[in-house]
Amino acid sequence: MRRVPILVAACALMATPSVVAQSWVDSVFPERAFDFGNVARGSKVHHTFRLVNRTGSEIHIADWRTKCGCTEVKVGARVIPDGTQTSIEAVIDTTKFVGYKASGLTLIIDQPNFVEVDLNLSCFIRGDITLIPGQVDFGTVQRTAAPKVSLQLTYAGGMPNWQVTGMKTQSSHVKAELKPLGTTVDGQQQFTLTATLAPTVTNGYFKDEITLETNDPSGPTIPVSITANVQTAVVVSPSIINLGRVKPGTTVTKKVVVRSAQPFNVTTLKANKDELSGKADPQGARPLHTVDIIFKAPNQTGPYNAVFEIATDLKDEPPATLRTFATITP
Repeated sequence: MRRVPILVAACALMATPSVVAQSWVDSVFPERAFDFGNVARGSKVHHTFRLVNRTGSEIHIADWRTKCGCTEVKVGARVIPDGTQTSIEAVIDTTKFVGYKASGLTLIIDQPNFVEVDLNLSCFIRGDITLIPGQVDFGTVQRTAAPKVSLQLTYAGGMPNWQVTGMKTQSSHVKAELKPLGTTVDGQQQFTLTATLAPTVTNGYFKDEITLETNDPSGPTIPVSITANVQTAVVVSPSIINLGRVKPGTTVTKKVVVRSAQPFNVTTLKANKDELSGKADPQGARPLHTVDIIFKAPNQTGPYNAVFEIATDLKDEPPATLRTFATITP
């Protein structure tokens, strides 16, 4: 008679961790699935999932595995303090497939407790539209260089009057142009798609997308991914500082190195919060400087983050950015 409540209690205890894990997983992932829609064969389509830590404790990404060999994954920070976020970028290479394609990845998290999270992707790969190469990849470039990349777009479908009626990008940092190349002897329509990166682009990893709008009702839009690694003339190392667990009123000092290919002066040190300040080495134009980052922990306990900017006298160069994190403990 007494075994039934004991078993019920045991099952409830076993189920509790899973329910708790599911609860915080739902709260930190704003999105866990994405459909690219119609894409050209050969294209590499990108999507970024965000992880926003609202758990009250640190999240640690231990590992991940993809659901297809066609998928690549780039994870930002693997240790995410409370109150901060990271990104998980997934790329599907459509070169070897036609038709509906499902993929994605499984994220393995071991803190605050162990859980595996599926991040799913899907698309429909059109065999009658090809894109070579599969994305606009500017590579590593200088911000002011205005580089160009050209792709070949081919339509081999059954619409004799198929055309691209418009193009748009997600930001104003890319200019796209489409030039018809004519029709081949077997009826394929060919185009050259050229993208130019504007000097207004910000430093760091850049991602955008060109949306091709067509007159084809079965596939009115075709996405084209854009990536670039925009080099800054001034680099601060490290660019992220975890100040650790700090008691209120305690002062912590960290040293960073600021360098450039040409001599420069550090002109301004500025933080977006009063608890953070900086002290540069003596002025003098040279390619390398050191800066002391000084943090005085506030009285309020909990997660803390701030952005620190280091400005120089190099023309048209924005300030180098340093991100700081800490946990204020009683």
